[in-house]
Amino acid sequence: MYYRLLRNYRGETAMSHLIDNIQNIIEDSMKTNNIPGTAVAVIKDNELILSQGFGMTNTEGWGSPVSANTLFRIASVSKLFTGTVIMMLVEQGLIDLDQPVQHYVPWFTTADTELSKLITIRMLLSHSSGLPTGGDGITTDLEGYMKETVPTVHIHFHPGTAYSYGNHSLNIAGYVAEHVTQKPFAALMEELLFKPLQMNQTTYDPLKAMTYPLALPHGPANDGEHRAIEHQMYNNKACYPSYYAFSSIEDLSKFAMLHLQDGMYDGKQLLSEESVAEMRTQQSKWYTPTDGGCGITFFQENKDGIDRFWHYGQYSHEYSSQFILVPEKGIAVIALANGENIFQAGYEIVDELLKGETVESARQDSSDDGSTPDWALYEGSYLHSYYGIIHLEKREGEVFLKHNDQEFKLVRHSSDTYFAHDAEGHTPFTVGLPAQIPGQSSKTIMVNSKGCPEFLPTYKPEPSDWEEWTGVYGSGKESYEISIDGEALILKEVHNNKEQTCRPITKNLFMTQEYGVINFTDVNGTITLEFVFAWRYPKQQASELSLLSSN
Repeated sequence: MYYRLLRNYRGETAMSHLIDNIQNIIEDSMKTNNIPGTAVAVIKDNELILSQGFGMTNTEGWGSPVSANTLFRIASVSKLFTGTVIMMLVEQGLIDLDQPVQHYVPWFTTADTELSKLITIRMLLSHSSGLPTGGDGITTDLEGYMKETVPTVHIHFHPGTAYSYGNHSLNIAGYVAEHVTQKPFAALMEELLFKPLQMNQTTYDPLKAMTYPLALPHGPANDGEHRAIEHQMYNNKACYPSYYAFSSIEDLSKFAMLHLQDGMYDGKQLLSEESVAEMRTQQSKWYTPTDGGCGITFFQENKDGIDRFWHYGQYSHEYSSQFILVPEKGIAVIALANGENIFQAGYEIVDELLKGETVESARQDSSDDGSTPDWALYEGSYLHSYYGIIHLEKREGEVFLKHNDQEFKLVRHSSDTYFAHDAEGHTPFTVGLPAQIPGQSSKTIMVNSKGCPEFLPTYKPEPSDWEEWTGVYGSGKESYEISIDGEALILKEVHNNKEQTCRPITKNLFMTQEYGVINFTDVNGTITLEFVFAWRYPKQQASELSLLSSN
């Protein structure tokens, strides 16, 4: 009896210490990131050990303490809901992952009509369609978005050849689910996922969310200390499948248990074990030291020999989220916040839970077959949407990566993955060499987990070419002014009076230090400023500018 009590006491003490450490991680993150309110749930050995709120729902004095049933906008963690329900439709025979989108929606097209024919459902759900991210500023329903917005979006590399994260892909997949079931997307999610899991508060509708305890959105701290409420709750039906759900840690814990228990919940098999395994199987590769990549909406990587499956979310400055599963240990960590960067705390909590449980050596990269790549297939110049032009060149038996005025020798990690190390031993760039496929429209490499198409820089800067880009773009909360100062194009953030110089790549394509690549494009007759080929701000006409200045 004495030894049994001693073991119980030691177990309780260890658990108490673990909970204290987790709470300290959360409190440190809230302080570092100036987060008003956070909610965290932790599952260990398939048992819920923590479900707790921290801080307040808002900073204006009339908020309430955050609790386990406080709703947050969960941003891109919403993608896991979409992936799960589409796998249910696969089981029902309504969707085949390897059929093209046009098999279900014959009129589907992007701005690249031929490449659009190649995009499959699997590519959409694994971010390998070649589409950019984006999705902001869309106010129509899913069908309107498919007919009005998607046909203006360009594909940036041959579908199925590389990974590039994006919201458009999940929105399109969500429309396919809506189309084949003939049910509105939100109603379909309620029927197949939220109701069976008794996720009674989870919703896409902000008006419904406001009838529950709700953590309000907060913008950045302009004075470096105090965050103010953003007194606007947006509703964007076109982005429901990618990043617009509201949920609580109480509801998300049920969703986590569904996946930890291989599709079983409350004694019912809602998703087959085979579908769960498919969601965890790497579909597109990141070419990183952790052998990471993307499954069916779940990110996947191996750390210290243990697989982790996860997704994080960031909704502007207003909300952030983290959802991590370690199935072989029965672990789930869910963190929600009405501020930025809570996902880093999620990683730290998983590390805390796995102390003493990791294996001695990490798994070897499964792609290393000992072969040497044919560098003639990969040498050249490529365009990265954040870093701009990247050059690969082989000289005297060595391969070099050049970016701006810096050059790095590539060091082999595996047969298709190379690293660029700097003088301090850091790795500013990882380079992946995806296998080329017959009929591939252009060469593509991966740099820092992002697909980069081949690009031939030939433009000689001429400021007179840029006159048509000058003006004000966007309106309301965010707007940008473009001007020419001598030989430079200037981007000014009107909402905070910040300026930066843009370096020309082509007549309409420029590199910025803070935003990466920006470009000017015609969208349905309106000159539009795009950030990283995704986030769009239309040029304002003179009448609109007069109205704005008078308000």
